[in-house]
Amino acid sequence: MVRITEGHEKLRTLATVALVLDVLAALGVFGYGIYALATGNTGIGLGCWAAAVAAVLFGLFLYCQVLLLNKFVSYSYRSYETLLAAAELQRRQEEHTRVIAENSNLSEWAKRIVYRKKDFDFLRDTIHGAIVRQDWESVEHLIRDVDTEFGYHDEAARFREQLEQARKATSAERITAVLARFDKLCDAKKWDQAREDCERLHMLFPDDERIAALPQEIERRRQEVKKQLLKEYDQAVRDQDVDRAHRLLFALDQYIEPKEAEALKESARGVFRARLEQVKTRFSIAVSYKQFNNAIAAGEQVMREFPNSGYAQEIAKLMPVLRERAKSQKAHATPVTRSGTA
Repeated sequence: MVRITEGHEKLRTLATVALVLDVLAALGVFGYGIYALATGNTGIGLGCWAAAVAAVLFGLFLYCQVLLLNKFVSYSYRSYETLLAAAELQRRQEEHTRVIAENSNLSEWAKRIVYRKKDFDFLRDTIHGAIVRQDWESVEHLIRDVDTEFGYHDEAARFREQLEQARKATSAERITAVLARFDKLCDAKKWDQAREDCERLHMLFPDDERIAALPQEIERRRQEVKKQLLKEYDQAVRDQDVDRAHRLLFALDQYIEPKEAEALKESARGVFRARLEQVKTRFSIAVSYKQFNNAIAAGEQVMREFPNSGYAQEIAKLMPVLRERAKSQKAHATPVTRSGTA
């Protein structure tokens, strides 16, 4: 993406060329002054010298002004980039805080329902992993939790059946099950969990080449996912699909190294700037068409994603007025009546 200082860099180059031409012209006038003095025209000679010196000084003055302007713009641009980076970090923190707040607002009964399902899903996945790793003692303990803590008797019975089948399985069948679970973890992009399984499996099957090759396979698949995400991000940037590019940047967080992140920094800042402009435009259009609820939603998005920007502060001052107008608009909306007899 094009830097906003590109025009000022061109201005600096133009100023340099102008200064060189000014100095050359001054040297020409100065040389003519020497010629005038040599031929006896003292007044003209001295006048040419004075004009040459004045031209050089004036050219240097203008060139210094351009340099100062360039430095000021560069400083402003760096400050803006730092502000965007800080705003993005704060947006992530606020999003995390919002999720925590939403969870805290759930009733105790709703929390039990939500967390019970999450706990059981995690427990089921842990049991499958322990069976594959042949950690029989852990499997038996976890199955008892399914039976007693959760009360899922049928599910516990199915786990016990799987446990017995795993214990009776041949070495080849166990390795087949290991590789199948490995594929499942990689497809779900659970890289850390796949690595943990690999360490245990290498102890169980130290002589199997397929098990020994699993760590390299994890890295190969991670690189493939990263390559695909980078390709999709590059395409989203070229298509100017700001929302998709923004989502892909977050997906890339767990894959790119610091050096790679540095290479993406310029593009990422462009995405954040474009996203700010996009939401600002959405807010302005909604206000213009008196779609106050949409304007409120867009304004809250600006304040949430770019809280330190001047535009967010301006919107914050307008929000009480917009909410009041949205409330008034809803109150004056024509009610829908049912036809019938009194």
